[in-house]
Amino acid sequence: MDARTSRLGILAFSAAEISGWDAFVAELAKQGHAVGRNLVIERQYWREVGLDAAASALVALKVDVIFAIGGTPPALAVKRATSSIPIVFESADPVGFGLVSSLARPGGNLTGVSMQGSAITSKQMESMAAALGTLKSMAYILPSGARSFSWYPSYVAAATAAATALGVRIEFHDVSGLAGFEPLIRQLVNRDINAVEVFDGGTAAGIDYERVAALCLRYRLPAIGPARLGFLLECRFAAELIEQRLAYFVSRILNGAKPAELPVEEFSTLQLVLNMKTARALGLSISRSLVIRADEVIE
Repeated sequence: MDARTSRLGILAFSAAEISGWDAFVAELAKQGHAVGRNLVIERQYWREVGLDAAASALVALKVDVIFAIGGTPPALAVKRATSSIPIVFESADPVGFGLVSSLARPGGNLTGVSMQGSAITSKQMESMAAALGTLKSMAYILPSGARSFSWYPSYVAAATAAATALGVRIEFHDVSGLAGFEPLIRQLVNRDINAVEVFDGGTAAGIDYERVAALCLRYRLPAIGPARLGFLLECRFAAELIEQRLAYFVSRILNGAKPAELPVEEFSTLQLVLNMKTARALGLSISRSLVIRADEVIE
């Protein structure tokens, strides 16, 4: 180890959530911060212990920078836990969620990448329609409290616009905790809703995506959500490109830059991910054209 070894803290839901990791580490090394030479990485996973507990544990390690993986909820948790340790995040609406004062002048101890979600909302509905062959109805499931967030009206507007263009009837539902999912999913299936999208919406409670994906599969309900955790499909921002940009922010901070002086970058490159194992379990025959369009296919 070099004498000036830096310590980077990683906060994520689970090890499986860290996509684009190789690109992130490679970019850090390119910027002069190599694991095993002058960089130590500390990880905290909040799946079992809870988000705030994991964030506090990471702050207690007194790392030099914290990288909050998985969108807005972990970034907010770390922000609650520290006002001094620099934080790098990825968020759909960092200004609306209160992570930063503005994109150009973040202020405080946070900066990172902004990923506007309206394009994802439209592409995910289009992809689900292509996967099913026909899509007449779709439900959006969010944790209780999501409607109070500033991004909610634009989320509904994006979904409504996509639904109007495709002739899909949509509805929105709130759930409180994991226990609320099964009765709702059962009700949606009984009402012949064709598909659902599950989204944590940046709420502090978050969603146990793996368990919810398993419930959707049990009731044979095609669902949009993290494909690596068992959902049929998702559209996401290009993970490797995002991780490279996030590594750039981490490196700049490790080199002495202040988060408040690093403008948040807006990102728009989308990727489609299909989980063919889930498709087979649902009895779906995905068209070859959709498979070819996919940027990642999980077998």
